[in-house]
Amino acid sequence: MTSISSPSASSSTLFTPGEIIGSVRAIEPYMIETLSNLVAAASPSGDEFPAVSLMEEIMGEAGLVVEHVPLQSDKLSALPLYSPKCHEDKGRNNLLAFHQGTIKQGEPQRSVLFNGHLDVVPTGPEEMWTNPPFSPVLKDGWLHGRGSGDMKAGIICTLVALKALRKLGVQPKGQVGFNWVLEEECTGNGALASVVELQKAIGSERLKKFDAVIIPEPLGDGMVCAQVGVFWMQVHIAGKPAHAAMMEQGMNPIDAAYAVMADLRELEAEWNLPQHRHPAYQKHAHPINFNLGRIEGGEWMSSVPCTCKLGVRIGVFPGVDIAEAKAIVAARVQATIARIKGGLKADISYEGFHAPGVEFDLAAPALQALGVAHAQINGYAAASIATTATTDARHFQMMLDVPVTCYGPQARNIHGIDEAVSIESMQRVSATLALFLQNWCGVEPILR
Repeated sequence: MTSISSPSASSSTLFTPGEIIGSVRAIEPYMIETLSNLVAAASPSGDEFPAVSLMEEIMGEAGLVVEHVPLQSDKLSALPLYSPKCHEDKGRNNLLAFHQGTIKQGEPQRSVLFNGHLDVVPTGPEEMWTNPPFSPVLKDGWLHGRGSGDMKAGIICTLVALKALRKLGVQPKGQVGFNWVLEEECTGNGALASVVELQKAIGSERLKKFDAVIIPEPLGDGMVCAQVGVFWMQVHIAGKPAHAAMMEQGMNPIDAAYAVMADLRELEAEWNLPQHRHPAYQKHAHPINFNLGRIEGGEWMSSVPCTCKLGVRIGVFPGVDIAEAKAIVAARVQATIARIKGGLKADISYEGFHAPGVEFDLAAPALQALGVAHAQINGYAAASIATTATTDARHFQMMLDVPVTCYGPQARNIHGIDEAVSIESMQRVSATLALFLQNWCGVEPILR
């Protein structure tokens, strides 16, 4: 079976990778229907209520008792990993549930926590989509819809893994947690709220510390070994308005915005130089990205505008202090404004991500077991991926000191048009997670 043995299951209760794959395939209709329903439950960041409500029903049907973890920004704002909020709390909450196996006195208990986000990014113009973004469509083995890949499919894979084992008449013998959170796409404060509650529960010994956290982000055959840091910055540039016929009497803040971005592109290029790179990203083509995500400005075609506002996403390497990175970028912006002169003024503010980059230890025993399960199901080793995105993994790494990685299905066009996830890859990920649960947590017969 595997070189990493189950802690408490006898060989007669262990299932082969082929048997687990067969069990997953047998419940493919459940996987597709449940994912389709979840995609149809539109859940943009800040308004995740439909998906949270549906997910609570899905968890209940799986026999899991759900706890609500409220998002209360005022109680999180003093924490180092808090990100300046983008949305009001509005009574929103995460969902946290546990499967608890039967552990006899003196037996080792192995555990894992699955974490995933229910929020999705904006769709963009609906007319650009082949099908409406929240009307899921299955075509050529891919399920299309906003959030299908990022990351509702991965969430469903964890439940399919549990269901596949139960279909074989067994269940995990250890502790398996399911934590579904808000606001991963803009702040990460949803996961932060859950981690604070988990810290309290572990500190009071209501829960045992997890052996690993697995986040089923759409990585497709890979396990994340590192992720970049990210912060969001708003630059408000005030100019001097004038009639377009007398442009020389004004100062155009939109023109200034172009200059600001040109200078930031130079800084981006500096940070991407080989001598400045983090070791995990030495072979990556362009690991650090400064993205101009939003621009607003101007009042009238024939007027030199009064204001321009930029929204920029800045990436940094693991090990870079986010506060220091903010200071460097802000200084570059102000230097550009000072060079232009003419009375321009730039105010810088921060909303959204304040997320340091991190590295992950894939040699941790539980994550090695995940890698073994992947190889047994797929026939090849999982790739080690240094991602140029950020995920909620940072909270578990930095606050719980628990081994963590991201491992999930194959998706395409995430954050883009016609987002989709591969159903076949969902089957492979579900089977891998089921085999991992068997080999790591052990299994026990379900008493009928």
